[in-house]
Amino acid sequence: MKLLKKCWQWFWQQSWLNKIVLVGLLAVAVPFFLPTVVSWFRPTILKVGVAFYTYERASFSEGQTTTYFFEKRNLVTNCSLRRIEEPVSKGRVKTANPQAWVVIKLLLENASDENITHLRLGVRSPALSPSTQLFASPNVEATGSMATPSRDARPVYAITIDAIAPTTSTVLSLKTPIDDRLRRFIYDDRRTVTIQVPFVSADQFREYPPIVSRTNANKILNREGLLGIRDNMAEDETPGYTVLAPGEPILDDEKMSYQMLPKTRACSEGEAGMW
Repeated sequence: MKLLKKCWQWFWQQSWLNKIVLVGLLAVAVPFFLPTVVSWFRPTILKVGVAFYTYERASFSEGQTTTYFFEKRNLVTNCSLRRIEEPVSKGRVKTANPQAWVVIKLLLENASDENITHLRLGVRSPALSPSTQLFASPNVEATGSMATPSRDARPVYAITIDAIAPTTSTVLSLKTPIDDRLRRFIYDDRRTVTIQVPFVSADQFREYPPIVSRTNANKILNREGLLGIRDNMAEDETPGYTVLAPGEPILDDEKMSYQMLPKTRACSEGEAGMW
């Protein structure tokens, strides 16, 4: 109490300009430290980890060959985590339309010995839009959509999960197509793609802002393999092309309007999961 009293007295001895600066700094610092303070008084039974990357399915031509590829990139360092290529004869194959996505991964871990039921959480990021699709590991039932909470004008992607079993984890994938707006945001303006989880709530605890850990992207991808998650990207990585019959006209690759993502390099060991 004496320390608080001295701090209060020191504050009132400052000039009005210093007071305004101090109050402003305090207002900026509170959102960063609030989750930690809340965790001191409320046991954390739900751990939240986040990672994100880009995923692209496209093709390029060289001479008489067209190479179709599927690539995952670390969004932060823009290096390639995994790339699969398959060359075919130019103009003789029909494939899926080229496309790129930003994929946000949420690793949710129930650290308690009881079910977490009717879990709700919000995710906020410039990489989310009404076209975002939600995929979940098969051990949970999850639904989600863009929403604007009444208490906050900024939209969030609201996710609802029926239940997470005791001492288990699940991975959620938020997959957003990279349109002109998102491409400009990431590659032209070179702005930082941030991720926030402003609230979680469940039958077992009231709503609060959780501590979100930056998780290695490869760790989450490996966890998905253990959980048997299928978010339809594994199927996309199977070329599944159709070879044209001899009498059918050759396809003109130049008519494709898709613009590939900027070239990148393979991730070094240290960059693979870097934030």
